Amino acid sequence: MDGMGTQQLAEERSGPRRPSPGVYRRRRLVAGVLAVLLLVGLGFAVAGVVGALTPEKQAGPATVPAPTLSAPPATPAAPEPKASETPKPEETAKPASACPNESVSVAAVTDAPVYAAGAAPVLTLTVTNTGESACEINVGTSQMEFSVTSGSDRIFSSLDCQDGGEDFLKKVEPGASETANFTWERNRSAPGCAAVASNPNPGTYAFTARLGETTSETAVFQLE
Repeated sequence: MDGMGTQQLAEERSGPRRPSPGVYRRRRLVAGVLAVLLLVGLGFAVAGVVGALTPEKQAGPATVPAPTLSAPPATPAAPEPKASETPKPEETAKPASACPNESVSVAAVTDAPVYAAGAAPVLTLTVTNTGESACEINVGTSQMEFSVTSGSDRIFSSLDCQDGGEDFLKKVEPGASETANFTWERNRSAPGCAAVASNPNPGTYAFTARLGETTSETAVFQLE
């Protein structure tokens, strides 16, 4: 066994070599620095956890003072009327009197000037109070007549087959009007509602409206 081997055997027998004092100092310095870093890291971690668990305070809306309602000014009490100022009771309105014939105007109007085959004309009676004061007009069916003629040929009258009639007094103001409509089915009629075999042919016809003793001018229309 040479000198190198002898030296190794001597070292193995004597045990591992102890570090020098300088090595110990460096190790203690590193350990101290690590301890400080560990404490700082724990502090930041704890602060983050506390911040995450603590709810954030939200800024609330600015408060607005509630509106104040001011009482309306007191209304002074009205003085009691004197005996001479006591209002008189309203007089009962007098019933309107019947309109004179000269204050009643009747007009006849059709809803179209020409009617195609099969179309039924609508005949309109309009009554107007032409007087200067309100009065009553009997606008009941007992007073109305819708008649259609063609030249001298009597074609139709609403009274021929009317089942009775009624009176109806209506107060009409000056210048106001009342209207009534009648749909003519393009048929002939005869007094007493007698049967008529033929129907009107295409041609020119005239409609006349009557209310009581007042008769309108004729309204001319065409049937196709």
